[in-house]
Amino acid sequence: MQLHRPLEGPTGSCGRPRWSTVSPCFTSTSVFYFEHLPRSCAAYLRFTHTCMNACLRLSVAQCNDEVRSLRHYWYTSWPDQKTPDKAPPLLELVEKVEKARQQAPPDSGPIIVHCSAGIGRTGCFIATTILCKQLLNEGMVDILKTTCQLRLDRGGMIQTPEQYQFVHHVLSLYERQLFCSAEE
Repeated sequence: MQLHRPLEGPTGSCGRPRWSTVSPCFTSTSVFYFEHLPRSCAAYLRFTHTCMNACLRLSVAQCNDEVRSLRHYWYTSWPDQKTPDKAPPLLELVEKVEKARQQAPPDSGPIIVHCSAGIGRTGCFIATTILCKQLLNEGMVDILKTTCQLRLDRGGMIQTPEQYQFVHHVLSLYERQLFCSAEE
């Protein structure tokens, strides 16, 4: 079962979403990473809920006769080919997206994750999601093995050594959170 689908972000003008590149129709959850929002995207990416590092857009979309509610998460404070200043906001976003995935109908399709190239920030988010689940369920993780598998699936996932270290940092934070909640 595919839980995530990495995509390259829009280039040039955003225009309309291309549902055919997503699935026969479309998914119900997507995560976007943009450092700066192009003017041409403003109409498409109107967000209804905002916070310090991420925004949430709730909307309804139709493809043929099918209508779905969409949740677009836009992480605003993560520059291309770099890492965020802090790990907690990314961990919060991973947890929000996972909660939304669990509450979505079974036929919702995979979560779509994309940034400019669809490999750096996208790879970090997908790796963090997979590894948080693995840590919760198995009590241990293999970050290198997960990164290698992601790179087999899509070359270049987690672009820089700093991004790889950041995934380690986020998992360390998540482990501390699990340990603290287990002690209570």
